Amino acid sequence: MKDILQLVNLQDVDVLALTNPTNELTTIVNRIDSLYQQVQGSTLTQEIITLDTRRDKAISGIKMILNGYENHFNEAIVSAAKTLLATINAHGTNIIRKSYQEQTAILDSISKDFETEPELIQAISLLDLTTWVAELKNANTEFSAKYIERVGETAASPENNIQELRTEASLTYRKLVLHIEAHATLSENEAYPTLLNEVDVLAKQYNLVVDNRSKSSTPTTEEV
Repeated sequence: MKDILQLVNLQDVDVLALTNPTNELTTIVNRIDSLYQQVQGSTLTQEIITLDTRRDKAISGIKMILNGYENHFNEAIVSAAKTLLATINAHGTNIIRKSYQEQTAILDSISKDFETEPELIQAISLLDLTTWVAELKNANTEFSAKYIERVGETAASPENNIQELRTEASLTYRKLVLHIEAHATLSENEAYPTLLNEVDVLAKQYNLVVDNRSKSSTPTTEEV
């Protein structure tokens, strides 16, 4: 949206009678920026990122150790490693790429299995993974608590949430484009069709970037 506004503001919006729709979109974009900076600057947000990294390292570290033990010369150790890996892999091979809520639920389930299943308890003891398992549970529990706290902080914000503002921005952007289209049809001023073409090119480039990001974020064969 900022690029669109910059493009429009290169013109004399007063002369083109685009001042009001441009100002409306500018106001919403500024509100989005303000809220985004508020979220990114939140102490809780930074704590959540740190705790998420911590639990990612815990589950990734456990899996790496188990992968190594699969090559152990002692068959009992190999069997224990395979048993624990089977429990983890039952939840998929890309756990750390799940959404915050999904990952929390998955790691909670794994931790409970590790604590309650006799075969898993024995395997953890044999492979001396007790401290790793404790770290996984603690990191995930602390993350969950901070995440809930963050949700409460966001809900208490006087601003609309970012998603709602983005929806409003899209509608206001469309309103601006409709104004330009109407003037391009009714006026002989060449600035309107030129601006309309430039906005269209920029919008297509933006949609292409969004599409490419969506494709690249699709889970493939990531580890853990």
